[in-house]
Amino acid sequence: MFDNLRTRILAVIFTGAILIAIDGSTISPILESIQKSFGVNESVITWIFNMEILFLLLATPIMAKLSDKYGRKNIYILNAVLFLIGTLTVAFSQSFEMLLIGRALQGIGAVLSVLAITIIGDYFDETRGTILGVFGVIIALVYALGPAISGFLVSFGWHWVFIINIPVAALVVLLGYYLLPASKTTEKYASFDWKGMTFLGVAIASIAYFIFNLSGDALATTQYYTLGIFILALIGFWWVERKALEPILPIGLLKRKDTLIASVVTLVGYLAMAGTYYFSTYASMAFNLSYSAAAYMILPMTIASLITTPVVGKLLDKTGAKPIMVVGGALTAIGMLILSYSSNLYVFAFSLVLIGIGNASIVGNALYYIFLDETGKSERASGQALLNILLNTGSLLGGAILASALDFTASGAASFRHVYLYLAVTYVILTILSLGLKGRISGSKKPVEG
Repeated sequence: MFDNLRTRILAVIFTGAILIAIDGSTISPILESIQKSFGVNESVITWIFNMEILFLLLATPIMAKLSDKYGRKNIYILNAVLFLIGTLTVAFSQSFEMLLIGRALQGIGAVLSVLAITIIGDYFDETRGTILGVFGVIIALVYALGPAISGFLVSFGWHWVFIINIPVAALVVLLGYYLLPASKTTEKYASFDWKGMTFLGVAIASIAYFIFNLSGDALATTQYYTLGIFILALIGFWWVERKALEPILPIGLLKRKDTLIASVVTLVGYLAMAGTYYFSTYASMAFNLSYSAAAYMILPMTIASLITTPVVGKLLDKTGAKPIMVVGGALTAIGMLILSYSSNLYVFAFSLVLIGIGNASIVGNALYYIFLDETGKSERASGQALLNILLNTGSLLGGAILASALDFTASGAASFRHVYLYLAVTYVILTILSLGLKGRISGSKKPVEG
């Protein structure tokens, strides 16, 4: 079964995808149980999410650059081991502080997902989009099942939600060690870009702190200082990277038209996609549904996205990213427009189908595809790191901004309609930007052999 190199690689990265998806989808239902267990307040309990996201953002450029230097296998296994240690720490933590340390280690280990996409780029070419599509479907399916798994296990104690991930993490370590092709160390390589990483780390930490503390109230003085630190650190990072022999992030990619467009679409698109977080709340307010009934209203979007993802993957191998992103942006814009004026549940559901198809096209695997095609093997992981940082920053910023803009009181449905109308305009702009892509990229290159 594992005689073929590509089969071995897929066994590793698909198992890793399941690992990361289980971790990401099973936390929300157990927050209340953890909060009661350690006696912490609501503002502190959110750091279960924040800690993992922060360390994921900080670790991504480091691990990506190390994988470009020392090979994918070594760094992939390192991240799998760190995730396993973090999961063990969380599962058997006796204090909230110890739990947060474990979540930090899990955040570092979660760079597995970035490395997995990089490995797809290294060993697959003519079927790259198809593999990305299957990868996305696996993650989406596990995310759909995660809350049910978590809800069942929490009755035995919240620790069990993490304990079930221990054998999966151990399996990823073993599969990575035995099945991934041997790492090849780059012979000519400059010293690690610690100056750039320092400035980038300060920038990431400060913007993350700013976002985590963003609310509908006026900004506190400390937030202004934090925003100032972010801007200064970003300027310092840009200045250092312009002169670095081996920059921690390949900012030179932003000089290329396609990767610049993809970067803007990633940041703004994931900011706009944060509007999907509040679909069930909007349905509850607009149509007087119970929260449990409103939660089912997002099923049309989920199903549409699941069906679209592998189709998009196949089309990427045939047409490239441009037509998919243009059509996807237009469909999402139409869906958001219809959503903002929806007057009954049928129209609401139809708009979510369009949004599910559209988002899977414009802010889905097409973005990874562009970056994989535009980077060589020596900087491919670093390119994915840049994309991942933009993705997570946009998602975090979007969630915070929209939460501040929306009115969650009983009479707040009008605010949701206005926000979704603005998001429709945003997707129109992203569609126009996507028209600037140069069209099909892949197709002429031969697959990389192990």
